[in-house]
Amino acid sequence: MRTIAKSVRASDDESGFTIIEVMVAMVVFALIAAGVATGIVGTLALTQDNRSRETALNLAAADITAVRSNADVFSVSGGTTTKTVGKRDYTVTRKTSWITSSGTDNTCGAGSGQLSYKRVNVSVSWRSSPTATPRSVGLDTLVAPPSSVSTNDSSTIVVGVQTANGGPNPGVSVQVTPVSGTGAAALTAQPPVTDSDGCTYVLNVTPGSYTVTINKSGNITPDGKTSDVVTPRAGSVASKSFAYDLPASITMTYATNANTTATLPTGFTGVVRHGDTIQAATSSTVSVFPYTDGWNALGGAFSTTCRNVDPTTWPTADKLVTDPDILGPAIGGMPGESSTAQIAMGVVGVQLKGSNTVLTATVKNTSAVANGDPGCSPSVRYTFAGLSAKSVTNIALPYGTWTLQEGTSTTNASTAVATISATPGADNVTVSASKNVVTLDPRVVPVAP
Repeated sequence: MRTIAKSVRASDDESGFTIIEVMVAMVVFALIAAGVATGIVGTLALTQDNRSRETALNLAAADITAVRSNADVFSVSGGTTTKTVGKRDYTVTRKTSWITSSGTDNTCGAGSGQLSYKRVNVSVSWRSSPTATPRSVGLDTLVAPPSSVSTNDSSTIVVGVQTANGGPNPGVSVQVTPVSGTGAAALTAQPPVTDSDGCTYVLNVTPGSYTVTINKSGNITPDGKTSDVVTPRAGSVASKSFAYDLPASITMTYATNANTTATLPTGFTGVVRHGDTIQAATSSTVSVFPYTDGWNALGGAFSTTCRNVDPTTWPTADKLVTDPDILGPAIGGMPGESSTAQIAMGVVGVQLKGSNTVLTATVKNTSAVANGDPGCSPSVRYTFAGLSAKSVTNIALPYGTWTLQEGTSTTNASTAVATISATPGADNVTVSASKNVVTLDPRVVPVAP
């Protein structure tokens, strides 16, 4: 019996590890290993980041040293370069601005007072991986000219040239000539072309008035003027800024809202508009200064006193509204861009009598009509020649109210047009006629969705 009991107790011995204990131990080990690995990876990443930061600071310091060693402070300009160190790309960006004795701080140093210092900021950026957020470091310094660039008896002229988006326009030729009778003296040498900041300088200038003229192939200014007069005073800085860029090209296409071909007046032209800036489109294609927010095109002679040709100036009234997209998207906002303007106009059908072939359309409302035509002053007259009395001809006119007359020539077109079709087939126009007076209204009754 004792032997049997011992045998049973021996078979019940559970020394060693169960499978559950082994799994728990493995999980604990894995957690510890993961923590250690994370720590190692983090340490390596931090070490690498510190190395990259140190490299970036060295690059920034090297650029600052190069700036300080440059004897010609006027040649120190902004710019961006890329340097590769240890298979990693670093972007070095330098920005400069002048500080005058009056405390002003801007890129070219325009303002009152003497040019005292040039502020230089160098920033270096890099990425630890292609998708990582860029990191950057920066250094600043002040660089003084070797001597005052303006004295009690002389001055400095600063010329800054910017592109349409406000960036610098380098490589622009600048000519400065004295205006006679102002005390100004001819320069011993013309200034260099604008630098990478779009700036150039004329030092030790005799006080007086000077004409500043800029030139760069293909570039235009907003108003077409490439010269202006600047008058530097003794001991100060005189500045002149220009907006100058490659033009955009706009091709004018009229009455694109007509469902059929519409005849335009003889010699018809429109305008392009940017805010309060209006430029006549005297040909089918017009070159414009490439304002970043673009231009809108209108059919007719729009002005501050002739507003009805712009459909957006018509008030919402009598359940009539103007399509908010009637002008289409703004165009001509990129230098060198070529685009086509789709211009909506009033369209109406007319049929002449007998042997008449000429029709004239004259503005009726030279002042605004309540809840309607904004008016056009002075009155405008358009001529259509070579029309046929055998059938209805669809003609296109700027939005507004028109008196229509016909005849055999432009000198005797005094007979009222009797046949006017109020349904010519065009979008964004409501036609209403009374005898020989027709209103071409850009407002329509909105269609329920």
